[in-house]
Amino acid sequence: MLRYCSLFSSSRGNSTYIGTSNGGILIDAGVSAKRIDAALRERSIDPSRIRALLISHEHSDHVSGVAVLAKRYGWPILASEGTLEALVQTDKLSPQHRLFMVQPGQPVTAGDLQIVPVNVPHDSRQCLGFRINADSGHAAAVVTDMGYVSDEIRAMITGCNLVHIESNHDPVMLRNGPYPFYLQERILGPGGHLSNERCSQELPSLLQAGATRFVLAHLSEHNNTPSLALQTAEKSLSAIGAVNNRDYLLQAAQPTGTEPIIYF
Repeated sequence: MLRYCSLFSSSRGNSTYIGTSNGGILIDAGVSAKRIDAALRERSIDPSRIRALLISHEHSDHVSGVAVLAKRYGWPILASEGTLEALVQTDKLSPQHRLFMVQPGQPVTAGDLQIVPVNVPHDSRQCLGFRINADSGHAAAVVTDMGYVSDEIRAMITGCNLVHIESNHDPVMLRNGPYPFYLQERILGPGGHLSNERCSQELPSLLQAGATRFVLAHLSEHNNTPSLALQTAEKSLSAIGAVNNRDYLLQAAQPTGTEPIIYF
């Protein structure tokens, strides 16, 4: 059985836990170590049983707590070559930390979990998403911060039981919102973020391939609302006759650490 929890999810900070009864992994640490520590302990997750800290990319909303947590617990840090280089060059990490480079498409293990990295199109050095496979045969995917869903990503997340996927913005809200034009263009571009509509287009085929839980993640606090993201996703799934809470479970990840653990 897999245990999943979105600890933090927004443009202000992201962190996700996935594990089993034997321990787990943390994907990103984009808020302070103190807040992540508290969020884990509130769920009775012992930080000493975390086997690895996976980093998707070097942007601050994914790495703010990395250095302190790595020093405090000695967790190995797994990331792409480009991300590790960026973090060391900006002094967010040092070679003295336990740094391990992972390659897209090449599985690695952490405890009893298999981790399969995948390239993600984003305007960072070398962004990754992750598929997590358990010995039970269950699998979860965590993919955010992507301008579009590539064939490589689509193949990696297909067949996962739970998919944590970016549903960042509504384009109309973005165009009418407070962001300057250059930032709007960045978000809408191929190295930006996935919109509600583009996210929703992926869900029917994932459901038909075995996904039963969808977590809409990394919602913009200025250019989206949970209700809008959920409505867009549910509309896309209803087009194939699927019904929420019967054929699948759908939720929007909350910005702060209030989510319960999901067991599947």
